Amino acid sequence: MTENCIKLALNPGVELKPGTKPGICRAVVIDAERRFDLTWDRFHRLHRTAEAIKLDMKASVSILDVGGFDGALALFLPHYEIDVLDPITTGGSGFGITVEPYDVVVSIDALEHVAPEERQSFLEQLCRVALHWCVINFPSSHTATAQELVFELTQNPLVKEHVEWPLPEMESVKQYLESSGFRVETQRHTSLAQWISQYLLQSVAPDLADKANRHLLRHHLDEPTGTLLYDLLIGQRIK
Repeated sequence: MTENCIKLALNPGVELKPGTKPGICRAVVIDAERRFDLTWDRFHRLHRTAEAIKLDMKASVSILDVGGFDGALALFLPHYEIDVLDPITTGGSGFGITVEPYDVVVSIDALEHVAPEERQSFLEQLCRVALHWCVINFPSSHTATAQELVFELTQNPLVKEHVEWPLPEMESVKQYLESSGFRVETQRHTSLAQWISQYLLQSVAPDLADKANRHLLRHHLDEPTGTLLYDLLIGQRIK
C-alpha cells in the first residue's frame, strides 16, 4: 500500500465473533439495514452474490467467505450462517485453508488483489474447500481503461492494484473451475459508468456521496445498464 493507504471501516451492522477454527470468525448480523452504509460499488457486488446464493442454495448451507473483511455479505443473507476468513480482520490466509470443507465458498473482489503468479494457488484453495459451490466475483478485464482513469484521478491504492496487475480473465477463471469439477454459470453486472462517477464523488465529497449512494441503491438498484463492471462466476460441483 502507498502513503495514501485507505483505512477500511468495519460496517457496524455486523460483528465478527471468533470461534474455534483458527483464522475464521462467524459474521453475526446486528442490523441488516446498515447494508445501505456500504459504498455503492461494494453494495452491488455483495447484493448480486447474495441473490445468486438465495436463488440456488438453502439457508441451511455452510458458507465460508474468503477475503470478506468485515462479514458484510451477511447483511444480505441474515438467515444464513457465514464464516469469514480474511488476513486483515481474522488473521486467516486464503493460501492455506486448513478447515473442513464448507458447502459454499465465496470470494468477492479478492482475486484481483492476489499477485498474478499466485492466483492459481488461491483458486486451488477455494476449490479444495468448496464442497458443493464456489462463487467468485471480480472486476471485468475489459474495464482496465476505466480503472486507469479512476486511479489517475483518485490515487486510491485499492484501484492501484487493478492497474498495476492485470485483472483476472473471466474465461480463464471459468476454465479453472471447470477443470476442478464445477459446472459454471457466468454473469456480468453493475454499471461501469455509474461506478466511475460514484467513485469519484466518494473520493472528493464523501458526505455528498453517502446521500447520493443511498438514493441510487434504494431507487435505482436494478435499472438497465450499459457496459458492465463485474464478473460473477457461480460454480456448482458436478456430482
